[in-house]
Amino acid sequence: MIVTSRFNSHISYILIIAVVITFLLSLALLQVFAGALCLLWLFEKWNEKKKAFDVFSKIFLIYLIVRLAALIFSEFIGVSVQILYKEVLFYLCFFSLSFYLKTFDYEKIKNILYYFSFASVVMALIGIVRFNLSIVERAESFSSGYSTFSSYLLAGLGCMLAFAENTKKIKYFQWLRIVAAAIILVGIVTSLGRANAVIAAAMLVISLFLKRMKLLHVIYIILITIPLSYLSFQNNSIQVNQRIEAPTQLSDRDIIYKGAGEIIFNHPLLGYGPKTFSEIFPHREDFADKGIGSWHNDLLEVYFESGSLGLAAYMLLIFSVFFYQIKFLIREKEKVEARSIIYGVLFATAGLFLSALVAGFINSPVLSLVFALLVGVQSAVTKLSFTE
Repeated sequence: MIVTSRFNSHISYILIIAVVITFLLSLALLQVFAGALCLLWLFEKWNEKKKAFDVFSKIFLIYLIVRLAALIFSEFIGVSVQILYKEVLFYLCFFSLSFYLKTFDYEKIKNILYYFSFASVVMALIGIVRFNLSIVERAESFSSGYSTFSSYLLAGLGCMLAFAENTKKIKYFQWLRIVAAAIILVGIVTSLGRANAVIAAAMLVISLFLKRMKLLHVIYIILITIPLSYLSFQNNSIQVNQRIEAPTQLSDRDIIYKGAGEIIFNHPLLGYGPKTFSEIFPHREDFADKGIGSWHNDLLEVYFESGSLGLAAYMLLIFSVFFYQIKFLIREKEKVEARSIIYGVLFATAGLFLSALVAGFINSPVLSLVFALLVGVQSAVTKLSFTE
């Protein structure tokens, strides 16, 4: 069934592009554009919304219900109630993005991914310049910290490496991909997230095996990345020198895991409630970084905030996303255009999820919207391919 909007499709198309461009550029603008898209969706016909309500929407709704139940039964409801205004945009955007992306054709969906990929290049350049000028000790954008910056770039890199359709509309497309991927890699390296740098390197290798990149192109990417990263560290060596002096330093994660082990069985069903890290963590005084306010791991975050029910819903959502991506790529071998988009989404969501094991994306104001966009694209392309 084809999903149609009661409004001119150019409105939602422009709003989604605006959301994609402002992910890390300006949190205020992101909220304005995403909020406008959600408001538009609220006035859509109910019958059309039901057409767009697919398996991902159903599983996400389960996660949302468990999240709200964890809020209701939270021991620190005064703190947990923050999710009603801090996360509502993510919940509404998940459904609105899924809806409007299903009203577009392949061309518009491809363009949105292009905007996302190249916006990540611009953000990487901003982070690299700020790092080289010693404005920051680790590369980051204007509106995010280095952790969000690095994870966002992983998603952008995933699309850049895997979304390999060599369109005739863009001259020298492959060289553009090579330079863009190298810039994103430099951004990840200079953000000094060791785990994300390893994930990015793994993406390069896997893109070769899946024939999304040619060996010569990967070599070019490496040859551009290494000298640019080296020059950047020559201009700003504060943090890298600290890493060299203390190579085994775990960014306080050893303390986090120790504290998690001590309280892991105390509230197994619905957890302690959302946003309760500061209230429940037993060893806050041991942190070298006193600003730590989360579990730095989505699995721990979801479990301690929403319990085993929340973690089950979260893992079901992640599993379903990867399951349907792989299923599509195996079965739909003749749909080259759709497969190219799904490959890009697969790499990007894999990068987000792997980075979530050392940081987190599901409760991040920015990364959660990136995830919603990627799942929406996957859902839309799958639906389009079966209505052809």
